[in-house]
Amino acid sequence: MSCDHGREARRISELLESGGFGRARVEPYGSYHLVVLEVCEGFYLFVSVSCADGGYHYEFALGDENFIFGAEGLECLERAVPAVRRVASSS
Repeated sequence: MSCDHGREARRISELLESGGFGRARVEPYGSYHLVVLEVCEGFYLFVSVSCADGGYHYEFALGDENFIFGAEGLECLERAVPAVRRVASSS
């Protein structure tokens, strides 16, 4: 199988948007693509999509643009978990 992480990132973006999780964008980032989903104002789910062992590899980060959040972000974290599960189950 050929690995096109850009196309896969766009698929993940569409999956999240169609699931009602919010607006997502895709950014190329070196040897992978990043899906950025704004879960709450200033709180993001970042999904790194890369190729590994002939398939796709996903890594997740949560928080602001520095990947951090405080106690006030707990509600946003709870909203982000179903989106992470959706990506993980779609692979």
